Amino acid sequence: MDIKFLTLKKLLFLSAIAFLISCEPNLVYEKNDSIQDEKWHYRDKVEFKVEITDTVNMHNIHINVRNSVDYNYMNLYMFLNTEFPDGRIVRDTLECILADRRGEWLGDGFGRIKSHQFLFRENTFFPQKGEYIFRFEQAMREEVLEGITDIGIRIERK
Repeated sequence: MDIKFLTLKKLLFLSAIAFLISCEPNLVYEKNDSIQDEKWHYRDKVEFKVEITDTVNMHNIHINVRNSVDYNYMNLYMFLNTEFPDGRIVRDTLECILADRRGEWLGDGFGRIKSHQFLFRENTFFPQKGEYIFRFEQAMREEVLEGITDIGIRIERK
């Protein structure tokens, strides 16, 4: 594929994302990180550092997952370790359903990549101001999990 076409495609995609984010006044944080070569090793953690200043308003926390149609499972298990500003860590086990029982992908998107957004916490508040660290680990009992392209987090004020 032509390099200029790929660069233009990425630029248009980033411009669209920037436009959408600027139109969302309640968005506190959103970031997605790519999984290198669509191969998520069980030792590799995806980490997001989020500075929180609002300890009064309620928030919703969403988990973003993108997978290729080459992904071999209908779900994705992950561990999410949330580190609070005081150093305390809370560990959650998440199950994200990516396909129905017939094997049809539930996410959005055309082509080989499907995008999903899962509500992780609704109407929650952050008890401390400061930096929160969200660390994701794949928990699928595979040394190398193939077909997950991106993991992300979205935090929005209610």
